[in-house]
Amino acid sequence: MPRTRASLILLLYAAIFAVAYTQAPLYYSNQNQYFVHGLAKAGFGFLQDDWLANTADPTPIFSALVAFTHRFLSDSWFHAYFLLCLAIYALAMLAIFTSLTGSRPHSLAGLYFITLLLLMHSGVVRFASAQLFGKDYPWFFQAGIANQYILGFGLQPSVAGIFLVVSLALFAGNRTWLAIGAASLAATLHGTYLLGAASLTIGYMAVLYRERGLRSAALAGALALALVTPTLIYNAMTFAPTSPKLFGSAQSILAQVRIPHHTLIERWFDWIAALQVAWIVLGIYLVRGTRLGAALAVAFAFALLLTIVQVSTEDDFLALLFPWRISAVMVPVATTIVLTRLIQVVANVLNKSASAAWPQFVLTCIVLSLILVAGGLGIEWFGLAYRMSDEELPLYRAIRDRAQPGDVYLIPVQEPKRGARGSSSTSFLPPPRFREDTSFIAVDLQRFRVFTGAPLFVDFKAIPYKDVEVLEWHRRFNVSRDWYKKPNVAMLLNPAILKENGITHVVAPASQPIDNPQLKAIFADPFYILYRVE
Repeated sequence: MPRTRASLILLLYAAIFAVAYTQAPLYYSNQNQYFVHGLAKAGFGFLQDDWLANTADPTPIFSALVAFTHRFLSDSWFHAYFLLCLAIYALAMLAIFTSLTGSRPHSLAGLYFITLLLLMHSGVVRFASAQLFGKDYPWFFQAGIANQYILGFGLQPSVAGIFLVVSLALFAGNRTWLAIGAASLAATLHGTYLLGAASLTIGYMAVLYRERGLRSAALAGALALALVTPTLIYNAMTFAPTSPKLFGSAQSILAQVRIPHHTLIERWFDWIAALQVAWIVLGIYLVRGTRLGAALAVAFAFALLLTIVQVSTEDDFLALLFPWRISAVMVPVATTIVLTRLIQVVANVLNKSASAAWPQFVLTCIVLSLILVAGGLGIEWFGLAYRMSDEELPLYRAIRDRAQPGDVYLIPVQEPKRGARGSSSTSFLPPPRFREDTSFIAVDLQRFRVFTGAPLFVDFKAIPYKDVEVLEWHRRFNVSRDWYKKPNVAMLLNPAILKENGITHVVAPASQPIDNPQLKAIFADPFYILYRVE
């Protein structure tokens, strides 16, 4: 009976955390890229004819899950999957707390911890920060540098990073072989975690060498390598360089044009990133002398060394391996460590005082947790976060109703303007608003494919990763951008060129109509005009 009670309390903790955290509605931000392959495989609309949907898939397991769910279940299951991931994350952090303190999860100290963890991650606290200060400051306690993160706004391949947290929790609890399996699982689900899993494995091997000798360390490395070998083979065969020149050009486009906010240190390193690094160092210091602390220290040193090499060489390939991505795991783990040590200090103070006040502390934790859960539900119900521009919805509906086999749509594209140095979360801020005196495109029409099911010529958000396909994406982007440079007759929208690229429909901002007799307007609203190429 006690074990059943403890299990129920753990499930309750996990459920409370998952609800209080909140998640975005489908489809939001990166989901508009990572769901395309899976939805195309599931037969959604005409996406099987979309150019991007037929490029090399960087996350085939995730795409298979999307395809299966969309075809045989319901898209609402995507929300359920993310709730499960949130629960696993919370339980892994609680396991780290338990390993460091020896306290049971359902103890008074465990209640304190889960309450503070909720406070640091809850949507209502992040929403309050965004409204009061214009910045989501709690985000920086759960996200890494360079705008890398594990949880984010909802289901996407990066959520596989929760298994790196699980790996650390297992290692802290002396379950080394399971820890290696969990780290390898993260790398298998999302290849971008290969380097992070390797850095943790090196840390584990260092601890094993100290504890059990060279043989155990070598066996651990061999096991990790064996588990990730299928992923390494898939990536090597799928994304191997076509030629050194093409590969180098594609890497430059990805690192310098498409995702510089992830790859260029001069773009993402600011005072907040420096504080996050200091936070990681503090967390490692607070668990010095433990096997968790030793593993984190080795992994941190490995990532730091590769980062220094990348900055020194300015190598695009190494930048795209994201040696600093392990910070997306280390920052939230450091947050857990700091909270754990803080609770231990508070517990010592409380133990010296009269225990008569304990019921009040328990009641405070329960009430605060309920408030955070209610706040999370309120944010979801009233749509106070993860807001997207509604101006594009009538256009999407019109295209979805008209879409036919062979259609390909051209939309205005542009490179985002460079913002302030550093990274931040915009999940709890309102989206940019349409103004009639500009050529504003609502968030680059990111939802076009997954809402309409219609093939798209190109957009800026969704990209391929194989070198020749990256170059084709860049060509398409440049062509589209040039077509839209001048809005009227001089817009250089030559229907012959459109047909050469297979484009059958053109979207333009309502403020910049296209005066061309070979383009027939078939839909218009205050925001957009849809033309058919005659």
